[in-house]
Amino acid sequence: MNKRLILAVLVGSLGGFIFGFDLGAVSAATQSLRAHFSLSPWAFGLTISTSIWGTVLGAVLSGRFADRWDRRRLIAGCALLYASAAGSLLLPVPHAWGVVLVIRLACGIAIGGFTVACPLYLSEIAPIAMRGRVVGAFQVQVGIGVIVAFSVGAAYSHFLPGGTEWTWILGVAAIPAAALVLVARFMPPVAPPVLTAGGNEFDVAPFLVTTATPPQPLFVRANLRVLLIATSVAVFNQLSGVNVLLLYMLEILGSAGVNLSLGHRYTVLVSGLGLATTVLGMTFVDRWGRKPLLYFGSAGMALCLLTLAVAIPHHIDPVMYLSILIAYNVFFAFSQGTVVWVYLSELFPPGLRGPGQGYGSTVHWVTNAILISVFPTVQHASSVAVFYGFAAMMVVQIAVIWFWYPETKGAVLGSFEVL
Repeated sequence: MNKRLILAVLVGSLGGFIFGFDLGAVSAATQSLRAHFSLSPWAFGLTISTSIWGTVLGAVLSGRFADRWDRRRLIAGCALLYASAAGSLLLPVPHAWGVVLVIRLACGIAIGGFTVACPLYLSEIAPIAMRGRVVGAFQVQVGIGVIVAFSVGAAYSHFLPGGTEWTWILGVAAIPAAALVLVARFMPPVAPPVLTAGGNEFDVAPFLVTTATPPQPLFVRANLRVLLIATSVAVFNQLSGVNVLLLYMLEILGSAGVNLSLGHRYTVLVSGLGLATTVLGMTFVDRWGRKPLLYFGSAGMALCLLTLAVAIPHHIDPVMYLSILIAYNVFFAFSQGTVVWVYLSELFPPGLRGPGQGYGSTVHWVTNAILISVFPTVQHASSVAVFYGFAAMMVVQIAVIWFWYPETKGAVLGSFEVL
């Protein structure tokens, strides 16, 4: 990659860092938030999921405008919204529960925009042979953000007064968002959608567009198969249980008898190994293809989820829980974590890329929001039933991939001949 492309990838994927930091920050702040507001299981689920419902709204809005606005403006606008909302938590004033919900909703809207605009931008500047790795940079940044947030959360839990650390954990995310606002102007422009006159993706070096395709209707019969594939990719990504295990990791470890201090250390270690595996997966996604990674990851995650469901009621040695979570995150990072945003960014042709990416991201976040909302209530009734369900869904996904998914490795963006 030339220097200009490297700079574009680093800046264009920075929204992933903010996304990951937000996920890690929420997870690290769960127990502090619940104690500060004395939340019931229902109210706790609503508090944690509010930002995800905001992400749904952000994905819908961004998908609507992604093909009308310059990608850089959309990314910078989302960064500005996030910086303003998260930064307000650092103001030295009391924060009512309702105000916190509104702030988290705004943060979620910004993140929804990142999950639409950043993968689109990265897929359009990438050479075909490197597209998996370039778009995968977004997921790598997510992983880095999660690790940094968990580390910040662990530090704050030791040095800040009890009950106040959640404001700092969630508020400090305004710093990388403000930085993205400033550096977004250095991103090379890409006018959507991107095709050359010969029907291939543009040459990365000049960052020019020679042919534009007008917007087309998304929800028509001709697009049924690609819409169903995008739906299944997004839904199965969440039915793997990844965000439940991420956002409620301290709660799950607590239910298994692991104390809070040890739980914080576990979150940093698990997320760090997950990031290393994501980077490893990026080296294979353009070599092996998308489907082989999904097969491997689905089978591994199913086994880990079954093992976790069996282990939790027995309060086994904490190291065993750590081993299970590490193995699960390795399988996820090497498969779903590497593939999902790459795959969604490749499915839709010019004229549908913005709405299509917005649709896939919306389905992803709706599924996520529902699961995050109901998990505290479900866990209160049964600490393991949900993990048996997630394991079953991973087995179903293997069959769906086998019979239905196209392989998009090496294909022109949105080329329907591969479908």
